[in-house]
Amino acid sequence: MTAPADSRDALAEIIARVVCDVPGVAFLRPGVVDLLRGSTRSTLPRGTTARAGVRLNRPDPATPWHVDVQVVIQRGHRALDVARAVHDAALHAMSEAGPARVTVTVASAV
Repeated sequence: MTAPADSRDALAEIIARVVCDVPGVAFLRPGVVDLLRGSTRSTLPRGTTARAGVRLNRPDPATPWHVDVQVVIQRGHRALDVARAVHDAALHAMSEAGPARVTVTVASAV
C-alpha cells in the first residue's frame, strides 16, 4: 500500500519550502511533469508525487522514502556546498515522516 497522495503532496510542499530557504538556491527546477500539471497523476509511477523540483517516491511502507530535489543555484555559490545544504535540509524535513534517501541535482546556475 502506498502513502496517501495528500500526505505525499504535503511532504513535497514542505520540502520545497525548506529547500527554497537554503542560501544559494535560486529556485527549484520544474520538470516536464511539473509543466504539464494536468497529466501529473497519469505519468508518474504509482506511489510517486512531484512538485516543481521535488519528487517523492515510496512504493512500499517498508521502504525508505526517496526524495529527489532539483535546484538551480545562484552564481557565486559553490554547487557542492549548496547541494549538501539542500540535502541536509530535505533530510531534516523528512525526519518525522520516516527514513529517507535524498538525492540532490544542481541543474544549473543563474
